[in-house]
Amino acid sequence: MTDRALITKRDIRVFAALLVFALAAYAFFRLFGGGAEKARISVGGRVVQTADLNQDAEFSLEQNPNVRFAVRGGAIAFIGSDCPDKVCVRSGYLKYPGQTAACLPNRAVIFVTGASEDTDIVAY
Repeated sequence: MTDRALITKRDIRVFAALLVFALAAYAFFRLFGGGAEKARISVGGRVVQTADLNQDAEFSLEQNPNVRFAVRGGAIAFIGSDCPDKVCVRSGYLKYPGQTAACLPNRAVIFVTGASEDTDIVAY
């Protein structure tokens, strides 16, 4: 056996530096990251509606009135659907650009975007 410590002072310094960096990044994005302002709703790959996330509302799709949405506090969510699993409803509220939720049986998808239509984030 050796008398070497499991955690050294250098390890503690590295961990503290990483923690400070993570907290600073979190604070920066919370304060200056900004939320989304719009959401596009598509059915079958075609955008059928755009929702303003700055105005609270509840609405459904003309293509399928059983698919219902709510906009509250700058976020949007599926609040009702006639699909069997309700995964879309359980996905909760989306508020940051790039977030998406889908109701696959009804082919409905929410894309949260930024202030303009070209500021969304898409990763392939």
